[in-house]
Amino acid sequence: MQLTVAATNRPRPADETEVMAFLLVPDFSMMSFASAVEPLRIANRLSGRPLYRWLVVSKDGQPVKGSNGISIQVDMGIDQLTALGGGQLPTIVLVSGLYGERYNDKEVFAWLRRMDRHGATIGALCTGAHILAKAGLITDHRCTIHWENLPGFVEAFPDIDVAADLYEIDRNRFTCSG
Repeated sequence: MQLTVAATNRPRPADETEVMAFLLVPDFSMMSFASAVEPLRIANRLSGRPLYRWLVVSKDGQPVKGSNGISIQVDMGIDQLTALGGGQLPTIVLVSGLYGERYNDKEVFAWLRRMDRHGATIGALCTGAHILAKAGLITDHRCTIHWENLPGFVEAFPDIDVAADLYEIDRNRFTCSG
């Protein structure tokens, strides 16, 4: 299987399916995840062709429990995703939620930095900006975060340009507050 890079800095041919990898972290927000995937599904349905394809990924390929207590089965682990791409990577969407500010997995941080060096577009939903900040991936990008986490984020990362907006897109980074 060949994946195609969905980089924001290059035009995508109209007939190309954009692949997105949703990286779920423990206690992720099911609402944020569903709110991101369902519009992609509907766009495919309304267009009558696969505009988007998505993979659900966890650190180790094991199911991930959301903040609502429901576990989601994933398609693969991050190492499998890297191997699958053949050097080409999909857009990576990190889905966080409760306790995103406490997430501290150095292996995941290193993997995200590696994907960035290989040209992946990387984004985060809900509290995921905390994780991108800890990984050093938004130090020179504008971002947003869930409103409940905004004061703590500003305190923890005073040099990062954060807005109280629904979403921010800054070059090859995007964040959404919900």
